[in-house]
Amino acid sequence: MKRLRDALANFDGKAVSMLSEIRAELGGRKTFIAELVSLAGDDEGAVADGATWLIKNLLEEGKRLTPSQTETLIGRLDAITTWQAQLHVCQSVGHLDVPARRTGAFADWLTPLLHSDRPFLRAWSMDALQHLAARNTKLTERAAAALDAAERDPKASVRARARRWRKSPN
Repeated sequence: MKRLRDALANFDGKAVSMLSEIRAELGGRKTFIAELVSLAGDDEGAVADGATWLIKNLLEEGKRLTPSQTETLIGRLDAITTWQAQLHVCQSVGHLDVPARRTGAFADWLTPLLHSDRPFLRAWSMDALQHLAARNTKLTERAAAALDAAERDPKASVRARARRWRKSPN
C-alpha cells in the first residue's frame, strides 16, 4: 500500500493521466481496490482525491466493490473531507451496493454537501441521495426535498442534474 500511497501523493488534482498510469502500473494487484478504499479518507488530500477518482473510474467501468469494501468506504466517510474526494464518492453512489441499513449514515454524510459552496458537489450529493432513497424508503422525503431544492438552485449545473434525475428511470 505504501507504493500506491506514495504514487497518489504526487497527484495534482488535475492530471488524471497520472492516475491512469498508476492504475496501469499497480491496478493488476489483487489488493488494489481494497487499498484504494483504505486510502479514500487519507489525511493527505492528494491521496484521497486520487484514490476516490480511481474508485469512481473502476466502478464506472463495471468493477464492483465487495460488501466488505463498501462497508469500509462507508466507515471512512467522515474522513473524506476534500471537496474533490467528496464529489467522487457522490458520483459513485449509483454504482455501489449500499446495504439498506447503512443508507441512513450515508445520507447523513451527504446532507451538509447539499448546501456546499461548490455547485457540482450540491448537484451530485442530491443525485447520491436519490440513489440511497431508492434503497431505503425512509429517505424518500429527504431525497424529494433535496431534489426540489436542486430544481430551484441558482446554478444551472445543479438544476440540470435535477432535471436529468427526474427524466431518467435511474
